[in-house]
Amino acid sequence: MSADLWARAAFNNAAWCDAVCAARHKPGAFLDHIWVQRHGSPPYYPDAVTLTAGGIHQQEQCIVDLSQLRPSGLAVKDSFCGLELGRFGFQVLFETSWIAVPIPARSSSGNDTLWHQVNSSEDLQRWEAAWSGNDQIDESSRTFLPNLLANPDIRFLLALDEGNPIGGGILNRAAGVVGLSNVFSCGMPAESLWRGLIAQAARQFPGLPLVGYERGDDLTMALRAGFEPIGRLRVWLRP
Repeated sequence: MSADLWARAAFNNAAWCDAVCAARHKPGAFLDHIWVQRHGSPPYYPDAVTLTAGGIHQQEQCIVDLSQLRPSGLAVKDSFCGLELGRFGFQVLFETSWIAVPIPARSSSGNDTLWHQVNSSEDLQRWEAAWSGNDQIDESSRTFLPNLLANPDIRFLLALDEGNPIGGGILNRAAGVVGLSNVFSCGMPAESLWRGLIAQAARQFPGLPLVGYERGDDLTMALRAGFEPIGRLRVWLRP
């Protein structure tokens, strides 16, 4: 089960990256063993995500091809820690764990009154301002474009207290699982945040495993809230 969830988590993450790029009319390409973005990804997003533990030859060849197109600034999500990209000029940015809740329980612990689904461009801009900590977000500097809201497999969630954002995250459904990403707090206690997002995932997409990856204190809090480690990933950067 863990190996299957690991593979699904990797594909789900690639699907989310592709959705963000496609919203900018620059979708990536899904090959047998790797997703690649040849046109340049938005900030914080990789240019390639490996989809399988095998197929290393195809993965490395695609990464070499990308390096020829863009000699610097490339990021690769090595979903199974299977690549050795140092010889191609890459450095390890970080290594951490994929995590999962096999089937999140539908409970009242998520405090539904706090949580709201973002449905408008204005609210999405507000969500991104809270996520980024930048109140000056405008149309030209947005990472998440409004057409993402039309995708039935994506949910932007925002927790509000007396109308003020206190936390949030993103859910995306793909590969038979739900990915949780871009978790943030701006005043919400960490345990309430994580338990609330798990409960919201169970309500928005019932019966599906919840997956993602975190590191540092966020990983610690995710594990405390009920996630389990299912595999390792590594992110490489070519400066």
